[in-house]
Amino acid sequence: MHERKISILISCLIFAAVTVSAQNALNTCELKGEIIPGGIIIGNAPLAREILLNGEKIRSDSAGHFIFGFDRDDTIGQTLEIIYRDGKSEIRSLTPAKRVYDIQKINDLDQKYVSPPKEVLEKIEKETKIISEARLLIEKTDTAYYLSGFLRPVEGGRISGVFGGQRILNGEAKNPHNGVDIALPEGTPVYAMADGVVRLSGDNFHYNGNFILLDHGQGLSSVYVHMLKTLVRTGDKVLKGQKIGEVGSTGRSTGPHLHWGVQWYKKRIDPLMLMALD
Repeated sequence: MHERKISILISCLIFAAVTVSAQNALNTCELKGEIIPGGIIIGNAPLAREILLNGEKIRSDSAGHFIFGFDRDDTIGQTLEIIYRDGKSEIRSLTPAKRVYDIQKINDLDQKYVSPPKEVLEKIEKETKIISEARLLIEKTDTAYYLSGFLRPVEGGRISGVFGGQRILNGEAKNPHNGVDIALPEGTPVYAMADGVVRLSGDNFHYNGNFILLDHGQGLSSVYVHMLKTLVRTGDKVLKGQKIGEVGSTGRSTGPHLHWGVQWYKKRIDPLMLMALD
């Protein structure tokens, strides 16, 4: 009987050792993506209790999936800390590589192309508020819809505007280009780049024209601008590859094209960086 107790005790100790070993083996964090301004990182730490970026908690799901990105102008090193359920932690230092953007200077333009006329300022202000309210909903989504993977929202076309470029019009520096422009014939189908929820289906906005703002979870969003028409409504759930509209030239546009933008919260992400993740 005494020998049996010893045997049981030894078995329990072996089981405990194996359990601890397995626990430690799963205390891992995998990161996928490019550490570069405008880049996006997808992570998975199955046994994470909490994930911090520069000391601030970021969203993750029950399986440990999380995402974060680097803004167009991020060049300073950042700290990612994973705190595991067993109390242990892991710290990774991430420093984005420097990136150079195209700067164009254009002078002698008619002023209406530099600044909006006074009669539309009130309309722009109202539309800005509507978009801001939609983005507040995006900031609260825990579900990692982006795990569906990503695809290019249009087939073919010429890249007519790259991410990060900036124009200086009549000596006035304009906002950097926060997306990718793809020139295509009017009516070309536009597809959702990943699973998500329509947070805003906008019609006839001054700058955006007809557009769709999608929430892909944990702060990741995408926007599809200047469309001829939109085919989904605010609140709809969409799937990766689902047709959501057609290419057009509505809003502040000089010809048929899709402006495709991506953000992680307020950080501006290069949409083409997503294509390298699949």
